[in-house]
Amino acid sequence: MFTTIISEKGGAERRETFDRNEINVGRVQGNDLMLPKGNVSKHHARLLYRDGRFIVTDLKSTNGTYVNGRKISQATIVREGDKIYIGDFVLRLETGQPPAVVDGDESHRAVARISPVMRDAAVSAGAPGEVRSEAPPALGAPGAILGSVSSPPTTPRRAAESAVSHFPLERDPDSESAPDLQELPAGRVPRPPRLPDPDPRPRATTAMLGVIAPAAPPVVRASTRSTPQQAARRRALIALIDRVADVVDLAPLDASPLVDDALVKRIDDAVNEQSKAMRDEGEAPEGVDHELLARDALRELLGLGPLGVLLEDDQADEILVPRPDVVLAMHGGQASLVDPAFTSHEALARTVARLAQQSGEPVLPGEAIIDRRLARGARMIAIAPPVASTWTLSIRKQVRAEGSLEDQVRAGTLSRPMATLLDACVSARANVLVVGTGAGLVASMVAALASAAAAGERVAVLADSDDIQVGHAYVTRLALADRGARGEEVLWAATRLRPDRLVIASLAGAVAAAVVDAVSDGSQGVIAGLSAPSLRQGLARLAAQVALARPGASVESAREAVAESFDLAVEVTRSSDGRLRVARMGELVGADAGGIVVRDLFLRSADGTDEAGFAPTGIIPRFAQDFAARGLKLDVALFKRR
Repeated sequence: MFTTIISEKGGAERRETFDRNEINVGRVQGNDLMLPKGNVSKHHARLLYRDGRFIVTDLKSTNGTYVNGRKISQATIVREGDKIYIGDFVLRLETGQPPAVVDGDESHRAVARISPVMRDAAVSAGAPGEVRSEAPPALGAPGAILGSVSSPPTTPRRAAESAVSHFPLERDPDSESAPDLQELPAGRVPRPPRLPDPDPRPRATTAMLGVIAPAAPPVVRASTRSTPQQAARRRALIALIDRVADVVDLAPLDASPLVDDALVKRIDDAVNEQSKAMRDEGEAPEGVDHELLARDALRELLGLGPLGVLLEDDQADEILVPRPDVVLAMHGGQASLVDPAFTSHEALARTVARLAQQSGEPVLPGEAIIDRRLARGARMIAIAPPVASTWTLSIRKQVRAEGSLEDQVRAGTLSRPMATLLDACVSARANVLVVGTGAGLVASMVAALASAAAAGERVAVLADSDDIQVGHAYVTRLALADRGARGEEVLWAATRLRPDRLVIASLAGAVAAAVVDAVSDGSQGVIAGLSAPSLRQGLARLAAQVALARPGASVESAREAVAESFDLAVEVTRSSDGRLRVARMGELVGADAGGIVVRDLFLRSADGTDEAGFAPTGIIPRFAQDFAARGLKLDVALFKRR
C-alpha cells in the first residue's frame, strides 16, 4: 500500500491511496490515476513500488516526466518527498506506514532525504532515534538536516530501504531480463541526453580553433541546484537553438569567430520566427518569457552567451565555467549560479574563440591551453579537449586594490593595534611580506600598506597590471611580465631609479631572488606580495625559489637570506562570509633545520569578532628597538595580551 499526494497548479492538494504495487498515470479513463489535462498524455507514466523502493517510468509521453526538475529517460528510483512533474501536476509518494513522530511536514521530508550512510552514522553516534547535523552540508550535497529530528529507532536495513536515491536505473525494471535494481554511486550526477536532433548532420565543431576534439560527453542541462523554472527555461533555450539550426546553417559560426552581417540578419530573423512558433505551438513550458528566450538565444549564437553581462558587471570579480552547463559568478568570494548557462560544448568553444579574437590574439591551431589578457585587465584561461574532457574556462577580472589601513580596520580586516604596527613598519621603511591565497587578497593588503607611505615619497610599483592603486604623486609603474625584458631585469632597473619604496605585486621565480638581492644591496621599504595557501608554505616556496635562482646555493642559506630580508610577515585569508581577514602577523627571526622561524605577534581568534577577533600574543618584536633608534617609538602596549 502506498499513497500519492497530487497537487495541481492553482488547485487544492489531494491524496489517493492504492493497495497495489503498480499504477498507471494518464489523461484518459482506464488509468489507475487519471489527470485530466491537455498536457498529460493518454498513458503518461507508470509508478511502481518494489522491494521498498518507488520507481517511475515515462511511457513515451509527449511532454515528458520530470523528477525534481530533471527529465527522465528511463526507469528512475524516487524517494519519499521527491517531486514528480506530470504536466501541470506535481506528485509525491508516501508509504502506508509513515514515521510515528513527525516534527512538521518539512522535517519529515528532511529525514527522508538523509542518505543511508548519514542516517546510520547519526544513529550510531547519538542517542537512539536522534539525527543531528553539526554543520550544513557541502555544496551539492543531497539535502540539509536542520537541528535535530526525532524518529523511531531505525536499523541500518530499514534506513537503507527508506532513503533511496532518485538516480536512473541501468535497465527498465519491467523488462524480464532486467538485473536487480541498483543505484548509482553516491554523489554521481545523472547526465540526461540532449533533446532529439532531427538533423543528424554535424553542424558544430572546433575546427576554427585548430583542435580535434573528442565527442563531448552528454551535458547535464539542469544543474543540481536549478529550480524547475530554471530547468524549463534551459530546455526551452536548447529547443529554440535546435529549431534555428534546422532553418539556418550555423557551420560558419564554428569556422570563424567573425560573423558577417548577412548571417547575423538570417539568425536574428530565424530566432524571432522560431520563438513565435514555439509560443503558438505550445512547445515552450508555461511561464517562459519568449522575448527573454529569444534574447538569450541571440546572445549565445552571436555574442558571448551569459559571459557578456558578467564581464560588464563590476561586482563580479571572477567567472568560472567548469563545464558548459554550469556558469558561476564570484562576488567577494561567494559563488552564485548564473542562469541560463551555455547550451552545448560547441557554444562554449565559440565564446572562447570570440574572446581570444577580441584580445588581439586569436586561438592558434593546436592550442589547447588559451591564456589571454582581455579588456579592462581581465585574464582568461581556457582549456580545450583533448587536454580536458570538455571546454573549461576561468576569467579573473582585474580588481583595483586601493584604500588605507584605516579602511581595512573599518572593514574588519584587522584590528586597530595591528594597523598601528603596520603603519609604524611603513614609516620606519621596514620590509613587509604579504602572503595569501589569490592575487586579489594579496593586492588589497599591499595597496593599503603602500598608501601608508609618506606623500612625498617616490614609489616604484612592479606589477603585471594596474590593479594596485597608490595615491601618490611620484609613482613609477613597471610591468614584470613585459615581453622585452625578464622580471629580474625589470626589478634591477627599478632599483637603479633609487625609489624610496619598492612595491612588488607578486614574488615568483627569479624575481624572488632578485628582491632578496636588492635588499642585500641596501633597498628598504620593500612591500611584496606572495600567493600561497599559508604563511608557512609561502616562506618555504620563497626559499626554494631563491635557492633555484642561485646555482650552488643550499636551501639552508636561502632560508637565512629570506629571513634577513623581511622584518614582518602578514598572512591574509578570506573568511566564510567572503571578507578579507588577517589570520596571522609575525616577525621573521631566522631559520633552522625546520624552515624559517616566525614569532607570532598577532593571531586571529576563533571565538571573537571585530576587535576581539584579533589577539596579540604578548611578544614584543625585536625590530621595536631598531624603530626607537630611528626616532620612531613603538608603544609596547600594542602587544599586551588581553
